[in-house]
Amino acid sequence: MTDTHRASSGRHVAGPRVASPVSWRGRLALSVILGALCAWTTYGAFAVGPHRDIAQVWASARAIVHGQNPYDVVGPGKAFYWKWPLMYPLPAALVMIPLAHLSEVVATVIFSALAAAAFAWALMEHGYGPLAGFFSASLMAAVCAGQWSPLLAGAVAAPWIGVLFAAKPTMGAVYFAYRPSWWAIGGGLVLVAVSFAVEPTWLGDWRAAIAQNAALWAPATSYRPLIVEKAGVIALLALFRWRRPEARLIAMLACVPISPLPYEMVALYLVPRTAGEAALMSALSWGVQFRIDAVMPRLTTDAAAYDYSARLLALVMIPLATVMVLRRPNEGAVPAWLESRIGTWPIWLRGARRA
Repeated sequence: MTDTHRASSGRHVAGPRVASPVSWRGRLALSVILGALCAWTTYGAFAVGPHRDIAQVWASARAIVHGQNPYDVVGPGKAFYWKWPLMYPLPAALVMIPLAHLSEVVATVIFSALAAAAFAWALMEHGYGPLAGFFSASLMAAVCAGQWSPLLAGAVAAPWIGVLFAAKPTMGAVYFAYRPSWWAIGGGLVLVAVSFAVEPTWLGDWRAAIAQNAALWAPATSYRPLIVEKAGVIALLALFRWRRPEARLIAMLACVPISPLPYEMVALYLVPRTAGEAALMSALSWGVQFRIDAVMPRLTTDAAAYDYSARLLALVMIPLATVMVLRRPNEGAVPAWLESRIGTWPIWLRGARRA
C-alpha cells in the first residue's frame, strides 16, 4: 500500500512506496555475490587496457612502502607512467597500502569487489527495489575504471566507511552531505595527520600536481561542476526538499568539481526509493552511455569529449534525480540547534520532522 506522509500544513502528500528493509543476512549475501560479479568484470576490463584508474593510487601506495614520494613517481614521464599528474591527495595512497604488496591486477580486482559490495549494501538500505540501480551503466563504468565512488557510497549505510572521504574529497563531500558523520570528520583528520607524518611536503606536491594538470588541459579543464551547464542548475531545485539526504546529495554533486563522466553519477542511485525509479534511472544511464560511446570517437580532443559528456549528464541524469526528489515531501531529521533556528521559516521551506 502506498505510504502517505502528512505535511505540517495538514495536507496529505503521496510518497513513493518503500519496501520493507532487507534482513542483514540477505543484504550481506547479495552484496558479496554482486561484489564478486563486479570483480570478474574488472578483471575482464584489463583485456582492453593495461591500467585501471585506481592503478595510480596503487602505484602511489607502493612508492610510500619503498620510502618514495608518490608525486615524484606517478605521472607523465615518471617511473610509473600516467598520462596525467597524480591528482589524488596522499590519504588515498595510505588507504591503498594494504593492497600495495599485491600485483596491480589483483589489487584492482579486490578494490572493485569491495567497492561494488559496499554500493550494493547502501542501495538495499530502503529494500530490494533500489537494487535495480546496481545494473546501471554508471556502475558498470565505475567498476571497469576502478573508481572510488561505489565504495564511498557505502558510507551512507555504514558510516565508518566515511573515514575514506579524505581519499577523494570532492566525492566525499557529496556523500557527507547525504549523511554527515563523526567517522568522516575524525577519520579524515587522522588520515591527513598521518599523511603529513609520512610525507611532510605532500600538500604542496599535490597542489603542484593540480596546477600541472590545469596547464596540460588549458584552456579547457578536466574537472568541473555540472552546475556550470545550463541544465545542471536544475539540481538546485532539489534544495526545496533540503531536509531529505538525497536532495542534499543531488545539489552537492552538481556543485563540486568532478570528472564529468558517467561513473561519477553512481551517487545518484541513492536517490531512487522504488524498483521502478531505479530501473528508469538505470535504463536512461545506458542510453546516455551508448550516446557518449557513439559520439566521443568523433571528437578530436579529451576536452571536447568531457564537454559533451558533461552536457549530456546535466541534461538527463541530474533533472531525472531532481524530479524524483521533488515528488517527495520535505521531511527529515535535522540537528536540534538547526531545528530551533528555523521555526520562523515559512512551512513550504521549513518542512517537517519525519515521523
